Amino acid sequence: MNKKMTMTVTGLVAISMLCGCSTGGSNVSSAGAAGDNSQSAQKEVEISYWRPQASGPEDDFYVRRVEEFNKAYQGKIKLKMETITRGNSFAYEDKINAAVASHTLPDVVSMDGPNVANYAASDIIIPLDPYYTKDDLNDFVPSIIQQGTFKGKFYAAGLSESSVVLFYNKKIMKQYGIEPPTKMENAWTWDQWYDVMKKTAQNDVFGTNMINDKGEWMTYAFEQLWISGGSDIVNKEGTTAQGWVNSDKGMEAAKFLQKLANEKLFNIDPKPTEFEEGKAATKLGGPWNIPGFKNYPDLEWGITYFPRSASGSLSSPSGSWAIGVSTDSKHPMEAAEVVKWMTNKDSSAQLAKANSMPASRKSAYDSLPEYNDLPMRVIKEQVTTVSHARPVTPAYPVLTQKFAEALTDIMMGADVKKSLDGVASSYDDEFKRNFKNE
Repeated sequence: MNKKMTMTVTGLVAISMLCGCSTGGSNVSSAGAAGDNSQSAQKEVEISYWRPQASGPEDDFYVRRVEEFNKAYQGKIKLKMETITRGNSFAYEDKINAAVASHTLPDVVSMDGPNVANYAASDIIIPLDPYYTKDDLNDFVPSIIQQGTFKGKFYAAGLSESSVVLFYNKKIMKQYGIEPPTKMENAWTWDQWYDVMKKTAQNDVFGTNMINDKGEWMTYAFEQLWISGGSDIVNKEGTTAQGWVNSDKGMEAAKFLQKLANEKLFNIDPKPTEFEEGKAATKLGGPWNIPGFKNYPDLEWGITYFPRSASGSLSSPSGSWAIGVSTDSKHPMEAAEVVKWMTNKDSSAQLAKANSMPASRKSAYDSLPEYNDLPMRVIKEQVTTVSHARPVTPAYPVLTQKFAEALTDIMMGADVKKSLDGVASSYDDEFKRNFKNE
């Protein structure tokens, strides 16, 4: 057997939830081609496809697109989709792990964006470069190409994108005479955001709400402070964290977060609806939060850009579920047609409407006019120009676990240097032990 490792699933759940995945549901098998016993059906290549269960509208999108695929490719390719219930959060990953061990992976497989490198290095998926034209690849937003590329080859195409923005309470901003930026070049610096928090953190209201959870969210959201400051939590090649996560610029970013915690400008264990209930003046969150705002009619909200370092450039989080062709597929060409279909312009636009997430293709925004004006324009601008995927490294599961633990400790008052040195040491040991030849 090739070096197919049983993947660590630590930290995979957070982004799944961000993308709308939930518990419950049932397997869905889509059949659009007529007459399995007909002569044409016997000539069809059957392609299997696994994905984790999502929300109702998102699940409906997948069922519909599979049916449309089968109609478009009738007599040539028959796509059968299986939706894996995420009852225990890791059910999908457990099924993938078992299939890796037994060489029974489906032809097409979904994976969480930051785990593409792990799948590629573990020989679970194959490169897609032969199946995409240069123009087609250029239509993806840059962060999708970054997320899906490992060692110079493109392995997985993003189904949709994500982003983190700074929501704000319009009533509270007006109360204190604060005008949030409406242009990217005027995005608040950390210090300006800090001043906003200091002004508004009064009368049982926090300056911000920025803790989604203490797992994957910590890497997803806060790595951008390192990037904006001119560093990152690992080097570009993903081979070492030493001198990066614990660099001077990295420690500056961590100290900023610690300062906010020390001054109690945010609640380290917040109520999920703190912002919606008017108990936080701002909120670091994403498009997935917006549908729920309608349940709070008194909330008047707006969106501004992810805060940046005063000495650096704006950078915003990105990354969501991707899709690729497994090494077990006996029909990679036909499987690649499925990947291309599920990530083309029409699919990208339709999925953006179904799951309330930004599209992964630039051209999809032609049919998403809501992103042309505020507040949604901020999301589009970030996704198409300044978004950065999480580190592309096969050792990502260890990196995100250790980084999240360190940031939580730092916010609780732990020594910044010692905590970040521990992340660097743990990551480098893991990479040298398992991936030094990758």
